[in-house]
Amino acid sequence: MKSAIKAVVLAGGSGTRLWPLSRQQLPKQFLRLNGEESMLGATISRLSPLVDRKDAWVITGEAHATGEAFSELEGLNQILEPCGRNTAPAVAVSAAVLSDFSEEDPVIIVLPADHLITKKEAFQACLQQAVEVAQAGHLVTFGLVPKTPEIGFGYVQAEQSEGTIHKVMRFVEKPNLAAAKQMLEEGGYYWNSGMFVWKGSVILEEIKEHLPDVWQVVERMRARWQAGERWQEVVRAEFANMPDISIDYGVMEKSSRVMLVEADIGWSDVGSWDAVHEIARHDENGNDISGNVLAIDCKNSLLRSEGRLLAAVGLEDIIVVETPDAILLAKSGDSQRVKEIVDALKKSNGTFHIEHVTVRRPWGSYTVLEDSGHGYKLKRIDVNPGARLSLQAHQHRSEHWVVVSGTATITCGDLVRTVPKNGGTYIPIGETHRLENRGKVPLQLIEVQVGDYLGEDDIQRFEDTYGRVK
Repeated sequence: MKSAIKAVVLAGGSGTRLWPLSRQQLPKQFLRLNGEESMLGATISRLSPLVDRKDAWVITGEAHATGEAFSELEGLNQILEPCGRNTAPAVAVSAAVLSDFSEEDPVIIVLPADHLITKKEAFQACLQQAVEVAQAGHLVTFGLVPKTPEIGFGYVQAEQSEGTIHKVMRFVEKPNLAAAKQMLEEGGYYWNSGMFVWKGSVILEEIKEHLPDVWQVVERMRARWQAGERWQEVVRAEFANMPDISIDYGVMEKSSRVMLVEADIGWSDVGSWDAVHEIARHDENGNDISGNVLAIDCKNSLLRSEGRLLAAVGLEDIIVVETPDAILLAKSGDSQRVKEIVDALKKSNGTFHIEHVTVRRPWGSYTVLEDSGHGYKLKRIDVNPGARLSLQAHQHRSEHWVVVSGTATITCGDLVRTVPKNGGTYIPIGETHRLENRGKVPLQLIEVQVGDYLGEDDIQRFEDTYGRVK
């Protein structure tokens, strides 16, 4: 009897090498890098028709589900991690949830959310093969046919046999260039894709054998939700007790049940701006140009603007990415070092690595117009029709609001009133307040914050539509 097919999409990464477009609060899996869909949306779409959307689950951080990525996750089945613990705990929890709440032992396809695959038909054929092998009780990985001796990927060595399905011999950590060239010359080595297929019961058995510290926590979780507790609340309470370890290192490298499906599927992990440039459509001079860009006599360059005019003359083999608050300049071939920029930003007191000037929220967005650093901040707030912010208070700042379009419903203490265009209000320090848009058109207002501390973490929420009150 064939098992039901489910999918788990891992969407908890940080995407630091695509800064300044990718930020901690909105990493690359939620961005639209080269199309109408986000990378997460495209990952789920390419599973069809083998996996229906209702059978696809996304495992991501709680902060993403109620923050900037809310619109990309809305309507999807979600498993929320209260903290990062690498891929083995994510795999273990998702396998337990999907197994315990299914009528049968499901086959589970596990995919990263931030990969690009251009050959959908070839990908679907590989999935079909992998599902059949997994039905027989194997752990299946996708081995990408290597084109060049890459040093940024791990490798998998497999026994060579007829066809495209092989028994895995060993996993190889990211090699140096000489070792990578040697593996390509020998043959039988594949890039490790991080994509897997297995039955829920099989991966849980392997976790029990090879990762007992993870297994003990999962068993405790299962006992609690089978006793009637809500499974997401149990995950929130127990997840941090698991070790930080990858499924590759914890299970795949140790198991004797691993099989490989050869995959020539037009794959890229889009792990750097060089990779983005490589997969993009180029003009006659080899440039990848997007946004508000004027390029004169430029060659083989990536020039991307998210707003302001980017004017370039005589550039060659250069990467330029503009956002409202930051500009990246790099030589082609050096974009892997963008991570060094992010590491340096983390050591500062700024937020350039965390969020954009415009920050999306479940209710709309806000844009920082000016952050003086001298006791005041100026914002534009946009609230969608029918949406409302949390009931909240601030301990370090007062707020002045002026409505510039639409009509606001404002709660301030015990008073609830309607404020039309050109109207305003004042929210004292410590006062409970809420902003709502009960109308049918967008609401926009200007907010002036005044106080000795203006950080976004100075929010005490009492009630919230979007689950941000624990």
